[in-house]
Amino acid sequence: MRRTRLFLPTLKDVPSEAQIVSHRLMLRAGMVQQASAGIYSWLPLGFRVLKKIEQVVREEQDRAGAQEVLMPTVQSADLWRRSGRYDDYGPEMLRIRDRHDRDMLYGPTNEEQVTEIFATHIRSYRDLPKMLYHIQWKFRDEVRPRFGVMRGREFLMKDNYSFDLDFESARLSYDKMFVSYLRTFARLGLKAVPMEAESGPIGGNLSHEFLILADTGESSVYCDRDCVEFDMLAREVDYENPDAVRAVVEEFTRPYARTDEKHDEAAFEAEVPPERRYVGRGIEVGHIFYFGTKYSEPLGASHRRRRRGGSGAYGLLRRRRFAAGGRGDRGQPRRAGHRLAGVGCALRGRDREPAPGRRALRQRLRRPLRQACPSRAAL
Repeated sequence: MRRTRLFLPTLKDVPSEAQIVSHRLMLRAGMVQQASAGIYSWLPLGFRVLKKIEQVVREEQDRAGAQEVLMPTVQSADLWRRSGRYDDYGPEMLRIRDRHDRDMLYGPTNEEQVTEIFATHIRSYRDLPKMLYHIQWKFRDEVRPRFGVMRGREFLMKDNYSFDLDFESARLSYDKMFVSYLRTFARLGLKAVPMEAESGPIGGNLSHEFLILADTGESSVYCDRDCVEFDMLAREVDYENPDAVRAVVEEFTRPYARTDEKHDEAAFEAEVPPERRYVGRGIEVGHIFYFGTKYSEPLGASHRRRRRGGSGAYGLLRRRRFAAGGRGDRGQPRRAGHRLAGVGCALRGRDREPAPGRRALRQRLRRPLRQACPSRAAL
């Protein structure tokens, strides 16, 4: 596509509402446009990058054995009442009524919806384990949306849900997603540190969040610098080998790494030498949970032969991955690389060259460049 035909509304001045580097750059580069507080339109260049991130996420989910589905954004309030979360979730959930006066909601998450699907169609314990994921827009009515798409109200999210017969099987599903997330972030050029976390409104007693170290993060981080030196892509992981999967999880969780919610100053000083201590901020870009039968029992998804199984949820916020492209813990700009670039190659003629010569050169190069990068060339 010629540059004159590309819709790329760049801005010369830095918008006053943009407080962090990633927000300023995305607005100035014409990647997004704010529609209302915490809600953004994704313009062609930004949308290209978003779809490329989505594809990396999808490839790693499929590699780990998960299957993609697509669930609705608007859900029935009755499902949430059965699980007990409709009244507990709080004002972040957008509640609506349809023309028949039925209570509905714009889903902030999908545990209830996917559990109903599972309860309806899984007939035997032999059908387990299963992992289902989808990539869908969600809405959470943040009190104070800020930092552009990093802390918005509407966001695109990959969420995966596992269903298992017993705790051992559920733990393996949890470990697979742990490893899958590490591989996903590594392929996106990010160093994401897994840390023990609180489960929050999702529930459960086992939880890790993945944080990118950055000055603009909202979470306080205390960790061993060894955590950011692991090279996840340097190893091949066989997801069918539970011991190999577990070994990766143990390697990445052995060094001290906690947010302020779980931080123990005495343990931090005892376990981490002074020269390896990192104290700073982090951006949460993923969160995984194991919550047992919290949803499967009230929604009738427990098989009579194995009622002690469990479920897990695994969320990955792709718009935050996009926004994390600001600056790292040492102030360097983050580079996504050609894999995620909105434009893979651009050709520009020299101003002093006659126009006919530029056009002829462009015509000669257009076909080979389109063949080399058909989805990324901008000519």
